[in-house]
Amino acid sequence: MSERLAFLPFEHELLGEAIDVGTETRWRIRLADGTTAVVGQLAPDLARDLSIRRRYVHDVERMMKLTAYSVAPTLALGPEPDPRAPGPVSPWRLRHEPGGESLTDWLARAPMPIEEAAEMFAAIADAVHAVHLQGAVLRDLRPEQIVRTAHGRIVLVDVGLARVDVLSSHTASSLLLRGSSYVAPEQLLRTAVDQRSDLWSLGVMLWQALTGTLPFGDGPPLLADHDRLPSLQSLRRDAPPALEDLVRRCLDRELSGRPGSATEIAWVLRGGISPFDGDAIATCQHCHQRLRVAQRLCLSCGRVAVRFQHAPDEDGSYALDLVKLDEDVRPLKWLQEFLGDVSVQPMRRPEFVIGSIHMYSEEERAARIRLPARLYGQLTRETAERLHALATKNGLRTRIVRPSEVAGAWSLIGMFAAVAVLITLGLAALGTSPWWSLGPAIPMMVLLFANLNEKIGNQRQAQRYFLRPTPAALPASDPLVARLAALMKTDPPGDVKAVIGELALLVQRLVDHRASLLGPQHHEIAVLTAPIEPIVVAVEQHVQELRRISDDLAKLDEGAMVRALSASEARDEPAAARQAVLDGLDRLRAVEDHRAALFHRLLEAKSLLERTVRLGLAVHDPAQEHDRQIALALATLGGGD
Repeated sequence: MSERLAFLPFEHELLGEAIDVGTETRWRIRLADGTTAVVGQLAPDLARDLSIRRRYVHDVERMMKLTAYSVAPTLALGPEPDPRAPGPVSPWRLRHEPGGESLTDWLARAPMPIEEAAEMFAAIADAVHAVHLQGAVLRDLRPEQIVRTAHGRIVLVDVGLARVDVLSSHTASSLLLRGSSYVAPEQLLRTAVDQRSDLWSLGVMLWQALTGTLPFGDGPPLLADHDRLPSLQSLRRDAPPALEDLVRRCLDRELSGRPGSATEIAWVLRGGISPFDGDAIATCQHCHQRLRVAQRLCLSCGRVAVRFQHAPDEDGSYALDLVKLDEDVRPLKWLQEFLGDVSVQPMRRPEFVIGSIHMYSEEERAARIRLPARLYGQLTRETAERLHALATKNGLRTRIVRPSEVAGAWSLIGMFAAVAVLITLGLAALGTSPWWSLGPAIPMMVLLFANLNEKIGNQRQAQRYFLRPTPAALPASDPLVARLAALMKTDPPGDVKAVIGELALLVQRLVDHRASLLGPQHHEIAVLTAPIEPIVVAVEQHVQELRRISDDLAKLDEGAMVRALSASEARDEPAAARQAVLDGLDRLRAVEDHRAALFHRLLEAKSLLERTVRLGLAVHDPAQEHDRQIALALATLGGGD
């Protein structure tokens, strides 16, 4: 064809008729270099609304800045010099046309085999995650925006423009009635959303691929009855439980119930174990939130799972005694909470005799614990030392009772008795009366037996508490982990909290690894991981700023401003009266961009921390590694039990 579009300032050739798609009219064209592209132009009736015009241009500019490999690049934006300015030509954009099959055409063949659906949506999840890594949210991802090229690559087209058409409405009800079947329900209630809104869209499309129907029909999901969603296995008997769990989590009305990222969706679809798989989870002893396999740090309450163990038998076991308490309430409060965390329940809140016993009534003397007191007995040496170190760190005076103390006392008495007998025999051989030597010997024997009696009493003293067999949730002891855990308790936005949680897990892994190293390896890991603290400081600053931005976004009601602008135009008020509203909408766009940039920097900090932690985890103790290799060799040969 030789026809062309008059508003385009470059050579091109039309390849078909115009198509109206939502907010735009679109044409396929061929550029002078032979490249196939698509032109999208904002509908004229929408372009006359200045708020819609500005929003459309802003969204196109935002997508032009994305460098994600999975997004079809935007090649141009017009008209020049300023597409925001009112004029006879509506704003337009030019994007590359990747070519291939759209997901809409692919879904027309649904229900699809589970293997094919899993392969397709794992690739789509990867493509969406590439956009999320740059801090962007697609908002209303639909099948027509997903293309699989002839080479199997997933490309996202025409994304980031979904809400422009509904914003021209004058009533809140129109936002509900005109909402897409793929848009997450929270998007119809507020402007600020995070990447988990796109995971809802993936869940809807995955359900459609597996069943051939939309999970909530053609209407907007905000009005749907989520409790009536049927079981996936009732519609597809070959659907494994892990797939049902994944789809239902994607379709959770609450953001906190959805997967943490698109990569988690891809991981499960490729056969990985879901971190929330019912057969492979633990729960936090403190707040009862679910934990991933081998996850020690709880991302809900910020506590770390710690296991303390009793010795297998009483012979050769250690004990821990509480020696003294003073008037400072902080160590006592810590001790009471600690005993409650690590001891078998139920247990009474412990109260101790502090200071003179004469200060207490008879009832209080009977109810309170006198010091020194045996807290735990039948401990391994490692457990006793760990408990003692924790108590000392928190201002308590404790004592480890070793099994060798009683044996040592008996040995000393035996040695003294043997020396006394030898001296007596020697004096007798010299003709000197040996009875005078009993004078100093008797008091010494009495003192030694008293010492022995005290040690036997210490050894046989009954323990007051027993360690729980399951891991106990304790406050994070490492200062950097504790700081990251504290950030999670400040109620940051959901996407920010997810990143903080991953950072905290990384640092906790490094802390656990560092604790197993001694000598030069301990120094080496300290040098390699020195940049972690400045990274944590930067994260704290970014989180504080992101929290402030979220508060600002909550105050900027986009729908209210659009309706106010429409009302002003209906009353034919002067342009100056509408300028304040337009400035408010521009400020909303600027705040959203600032948030995206900050969130991207937070993700960069996470990437830098991951590399730093990886360096630290690569440090190994040669002796430990040697022992591990020997154990593996013995196990391979059948010689290790």
